[in-house]
Amino acid sequence: MKTTFKKLISLIALSLMLTACSGTPETPSITDSSSEPTTSDISSSDITSSESSSEASSEESSESSSEESSSESSEESSSSSSEESSESSETTESSSESSSSSSTSDTPTDYYADVGNLEGSALQAKLKDINAPKSTSYDWSRYEDADEALDDSDSILCIYTRHNIPKSNHCGNYAWDKWNREHIWTQSAYPKSASDNHNIFACEGQINNYRGNLKYAMGGDVVTVFGHVTDCKLVKNTSFEPCDAAKGEVARSVMYGTVQYSYTMTNIIDSIELALEWHLEHEITERETRRNDVVHKNQGNRNPFVDHPEYACRIWGRTNSKTKALCGIN
Repeated sequence: MKTTFKKLISLIALSLMLTACSGTPETPSITDSSSEPTTSDISSSDITSSESSSEASSEESSESSSEESSSESSEESSSSSSEESSESSETTESSSESSSSSSTSDTPTDYYADVGNLEGSALQAKLKDINAPKSTSYDWSRYEDADEALDDSDSILCIYTRHNIPKSNHCGNYAWDKWNREHIWTQSAYPKSASDNHNIFACEGQINNYRGNLKYAMGGDVVTVFGHVTDCKLVKNTSFEPCDAAKGEVARSVMYGTVQYSYTMTNIIDSIELALEWHLEHEITERETRRNDVVHKNQGNRNPFVDHPEYACRIWGRTNSKTKALCGIN
């Protein structure tokens, strides 16, 4: 019993001594951001960052100290780089000019690979052979697509009046804002091309009716449609002259039919020289290039005289002295 009491007294005394040594606990202080951490407080990521910073500082110092000694080398390298950049720029400009002057159509690169240097009837036969249509159609959607106005995707552009008409306004009764389908090689006389998209264009109904089955030629009275004066002319029961904006398209469609269906060109246009004249004077437009691509997508063939305007003179340029003069052939 006494022994146990003595042990208890000893433990109490020891506890009092420890309390006196430790004192009152201190309130933690806010660490001063400017104070430098001790080594034990620095994490491994801090060490890596510090070493990286030190290496970067060392590299900057090294580059700075060697700047003068490498100045000449740097200048030579810069001059060489500048010259190469200049040459590259000139090459790019040359490539750009070449690209801008070439056709922007989607013509497959090998589409006309077999044509080579052929001329005359041999070229005509080759084009017919490689360019047969695969899927002709008289469906309205084909012409809504092919003749879509460049400035309005909800409209078509009439070939003769050159005004926009809503795609959905198919002809019932004739009206300025209604359209139907015009056959360059007329439907009744040339049925083989009656559904060929390269031969058919969206057209306001009344002016289509005025043209009827008439041959293309120059001259006549100005055509007025529903109070709108057009740039087309008509010799009653004889001939029809399309507006200037349509002449190139008409001529190239005439040439297409002549080649693809072996039609006689002068049955539909006044003369071969007139077809060449319209073709050469009225160059391929953005609309025509787009149309050729769309018809190729839908029908499976192209108008070669849109892709290669030079084929016209290679086939018909030697027909007579007038065609030679037009094509610059001696």
